Amino acid sequence: MGAAPDSTERNETSSSNLPGHERGCRWAELVLRKPLTALVVDGVTVCRLIVYHRLESVGVETKMVGSGQEALELTEAHYDLILVDRYMHHMSGLETSHQGFSWQTIRLMRERGVRTKIVGLTSGELETDRPEMMQAGADDCLEKPLSADALARILAEIDRH
Repeated sequence: MGAAPDSTERNETSSSNLPGHERGCRWAELVLRKPLTALVVDGVTVCRLIVYHRLESVGVETKMVGSGQEALELTEAHYDLILVDRYMHHMSGLETSHQGFSWQTIRLMRERGVRTKIVGLTSGELETDRPEMMQAGADDCLEKPLSADALARILAEIDRH
């Protein structure tokens, strides 16, 4: 399970720390060489907005959607990064498996030829969610709230390629 609410680990990765306010953070030093785009897929508006504002603050053009179905409707567009939350609401019309909607979203994106870097996000059990998301086609799986350092690492990696 994730870190306890008042543990050092949880506090170091808290999304309540806005970019530029984190000392010694990769985020504060992040400079992108080329324009990047991202798609944030999360059923919780406040979670979408936190990641959206963080990405936009470093110049990443970001689109947000609240369901896997909405994300699948955008598979024709190119994104440099797609962030998909593990716990989302119903994907209108698509059957679910025991793995849940985000797994289906990722699997269907890959089946449709999406080669973009996909990072699954979970507020649950990282140890069990990571292997299932990776099996569905995610490139990585990170714990929510997504730390600025983790996001900076991902963006820097994408920017280098």
